[in-house]
Amino acid sequence: SRAFTQAGATVIGVARRATPGRFLIAGDITREDDRQRLVDTTLRDFGRIDILVNNAGLGLRGLFTECQPADVRAVIDLNILALMRLTQLVIPAMRRQGGGQIVNVSSIIGVVATPYNGIYCASKFAVRAFSEALRLELKPAHIDVISILPGYTDTEFFRHQIRYSGPERMSPIRGQDPDHVGRAIVRACRYRRREVTLSFFGHVGCWSKRLVPGLVNWSLSRQYLPVRRDSTTMPAQPK
Repeated sequence: SRAFTQAGATVIGVARRATPGRFLIAGDITREDDRQRLVDTTLRDFGRIDILVNNAGLGLRGLFTECQPADVRAVIDLNILALMRLTQLVIPAMRRQGGGQIVNVSSIIGVVATPYNGIYCASKFAVRAFSEALRLELKPAHIDVISILPGYTDTEFFRHQIRYSGPERMSPIRGQDPDHVGRAIVRACRYRRREVTLSFFGHVGCWSKRLVPGLVNWSLSRQYLPVRRDSTTMPAQPK
């Protein structure tokens, strides 16, 4: 929000724990009435929507076999379904005005899946795939679809994620400044980038996954998963 404001944009934000005002709307984007109210209010007060930034997200850390259906549904509802529906609501206005931009915040682990993050990874893979398809569909309407792939970022995201076990963060590496991510998103919109990968480790991870996927998987399994070779965990031999 700060980065876009500094670039001269009028920013309308929505958050569940917001104090309502002219530029900040209290609401939950997993609710259809709140999504519709956000779009209607923006169009009523400002007449157009040039850029939609789908940034809201929820993490879930734990072994897949331990994850409860309600928690899985909460991640899917926010990270995928709410993003898709809000995007669907702004497209008609962008078509009428002759163009616009939709920014979908995926993740590095929308490219490189990691253990204990299966549900979150699945949601971010889905966001990236959705962005790829939507980009092709909306090109004739002059609507850009931009994917952002941040890595660790120093926000409250990790503290608020659903966590079954383990530390808040599974890496000792210090996260990047959220202002850096914000400025990168503004640049991506200015230069109409297709996809932006952030951080040195993010670039290394994405390229390694493309070039040596077996090595990446081996490294992640050694880093995160204990190796147990007893009779209770080894799969049965085929007959």
